Formats: sequence, C-alpha cells, structure tokens
Amino acid sequence: MFTLLIALASPAHAVELHDTQVARGECATLAGAHAGRALMPVSVFHDWDKARNEAAAMAKAWDKEPPGLAWTRLQLAMHVKHKASPTRAARGLALMHVAMRDAALAAQTCGEDVALAQSMAAAHVLGYLFNAEERAFDRIVFELAARHRGHARDKPDEASARALSLGYEVGRQLVAYGDSDGAQHGWNGVRLQWYGEGRYYGPGSWEPTPQYFYFPPSEPFAPLWRTWVPQDLDALRPVPPRYGSPAYLKDLQEVIDVQRALTPEQRAIAEHWVDGHGSVTPPGHWNQIALDALAERPLADARQALDLFADLNMAMADVFIVAWDVKYYYWSVRPVTAAKQLLGVDYKPAILTPPFPGYVSGHAATSGAAGRVLGHYMPDRAARFNAQAEQAAMSRLYGGIHFRHDNEDGLTLGRRIAGAVIERARPHEASVSASAEQAEAQQQGQ
Repeated sequence: MFTLLIALASPAHAVELHDTQVARGECATLAGAHAGRALMPVSVFHDWDKARNEAAAMAKAWDKEPPGLAWTRLQLAMHVKHKASPTRAARGLALMHVAMRDAALAAQTCGEDVALAQSMAAAHVLGYLFNAEERAFDRIVFELAARHRGHARDKPDEASARALSLGYEVGRQLVAYGDSDGAQHGWNGVRLQWYGEGRYYGPGSWEPTPQYFYFPPSEPFAPLWRTWVPQDLDALRPVPPRYGSPAYLKDLQEVIDVQRALTPEQRAIAEHWVDGHGSVTPPGHWNQIALDALAERPLADARQALDLFADLNMAMADVFIVAWDVKYYYWSVRPVTAAKQLLGVDYKPAILTPPFPGYVSGHAATSGAAGRVLGHYMPDRAARFNAQAEQAAMSRLYGGIHFRHDNEDGLTLGRRIAGAVIERARPHEASVSASAEQAEAQQQGQ
C-alpha cells in the first residue's frame, strides 16, 4: 500500500504515514495548520464569476459521483488549454490523484469534510502544475466551500477551515514531492556534448523526421525522473530486433504495406488514438475512459474509486519514465526513416511522427498499463479494457509511426509496470476485505 506523504512540521521534513496512522495525534496538527481565511486566494486577476460557475458544476456532479472525478475532468481540460506533453501530463495526473486519495483518507480518519479536503489538495497541486492560472483552482474551492457548507465565501466556518487546512497540507507535500522527483531538470539544446555522450550513433539511430523535422528530441532526461514504485530499469528494458535483420525488415515492410493500403477503419483508429499536441494526451485519454466506465456503472466502494485513479496514474507516470529510458537507451530510428535508408522507399505516415526515438511505443506501453489497472478494479470489464489497449497499440502501426515490435513490446512493458503498482496495493485490499468480514461477523453476532 502506498503511504500518505504529509509534512507535519515543514515540507523539508516529510513524515511518511500509512493511512491508518493519521489518527495518532496528527489530525489536530493537519486541521489547524492554516487559518481558513489565510488560504483565500488574493491576486489582481480575480475571476470569481468563473470560479462560481466551475464550483456550481462541480457541486452538481457531487450529487451523483465521487467528488474527485470533477477535478479529473478539470485537469484534462487544462491539458488541452495549456497543450501539455504526454510525459508531463502523466506526471501531473499522478501528483494530483495521489494528493486527492491521500487527502480523502486523512479526512476520513480525522472526521473532516472529505470533499473539501480532497478539493483543496487537488487545487494546490493544479496550481503548481499550471501556475499561469494564478490560483484559479483555489478560488473554485472557496466557492465550493461556500456552497457546500452554506457560509460566506470569505468567511469559512470551523468545519470548512479544518478541511481546507488538511487538504492544503497534503497538497503541499505532494508539491514538495514533485519538486524533488527530477522532472525539474531540463535540457535547452545547448549542451550538445551531453546529448552525444554515451548515445548510439550507428546504423538505425534516430534522426529528426519529416514533415517538420522537430529538434531537439522530447524529454531526454525523463529516464532520470523518480518512479512511484521502485523500478529496475535494466531488468525491465526489452530488446528490439537488430536494425536490418530479417525480423526487422519484415516489420518494416508491414508498416509500408499497411500505409499503402490503409483502410478507412484503420485510419479512423489511428486518428482516434492520436492524442497529440493540444489534446487531453494519451494518459488523459485513459482517464477519460475510466470516467466513462464509472459513469456507465460506478464502483460500489468509494475507496476503490480513489485507489483506481491513484494507481492508474502512478502506473502511467512510471510507464513514461521506463519507456523513455528504453527510447534513449537505443535511440531507435522511426519507420519513415528506416524505409528510406534500407529500402529506398518514401511514404507519408497517416499521422505525424513524434519528435523522439521509436522503440518502444510509449502509447502502447501506457495503454498496456492503463488497461491492466482498469481491468483489475473492474474485472467484469477487463476484456474490454484489454481490447482497447491493443487497439491503441495497433493505432501506431496504422498511423505509420511505429513497428509491430515497438507496439507489442510496449504493451508487455506497460502491463509489467502496472502489475508492480497493483502488487503494492494488495496489502490494503486484503485489510479492507478483512475489516469487512469482521464487521459482518459482528453484525451477525448482535
């Protein structure tokens, strides 16, 4: 089971707490760390009307679904508005959903308002991820509190103040985690000696691809980011077919043949899963699939919904780190380049080739992980999620930007990483099951 990451004294001295240990005197500290009005957003660009409308929509959604789902939708809207990259989107989704899960568990243990604590945690993380929004998310929370508790927006009652303080503390700790996860380390394209240090430059090495020949490649430092679950990158790293080998040429010819005879159905599949610049992104797409599945048939246990989104997004965040490690270990060429180099063939992929090495497919790896996590929490629909994951992987072949081996190895990699996340969650699932059985036995004995 993952632990709550809550700073009881200062963000620099985080204390890791299992969710059953929060009640050991920490509740008063968490709930009283900040005066409610002190958290009130102050800026010259207040747009309280917009915040009021957002809060009204969220409050309405709370009547029929867990409160965190509205914040998931808001984060996906921010991906579109701010044109988030897939790697950064996966990281941000994990940070917010772990914050919401931990804040909800802490509020339950401490007897505070779960929806408000969860919302404040989400808002604080979103403000960190999208600082151009200038505390717009905090404004939504204060409007929510006023609606939810029936007090003036700028005068939260004692219960609201405690919940907001608790949520803020959890959100603050997840922001501290984000500040130390390695994602702050970027590359401006100037230190070309680093770019070339230790990388492969031989036959089959990546080159910028048509039609825009984007350079530099995206997120070369992502393999150095911290994963949520310890991952052995060397042990997980698959091996692609040798460049120019019979197996490689067979997969290359398949890409060319598919592009030459692409059916309308295949093109539609490729375009459905593009998730490119200005979209909800690939991890956002799988969050939308989860939202749609819960709208179709909710989970019986509210705790499961919390765990589902936390595990889903931690798995996808870890997948991107591991997949990017594979990409920048091999620096594998894309099919459109290999076709020209090896066969003298020019073709135009159905979708735009992304600006980074090919093997393995990040889309396939993400989908393999997401399908596995969703199938774990909704086993009656596991076959459907698995089929969607395989379709997402094949979409990259239909799009002309990945080989079959990119996709198949990516699916396997993603499923392995998801399995590690699920395995870490099992102790909690067992304790919940045991507690339920104990409660049932007590009721029968009364």
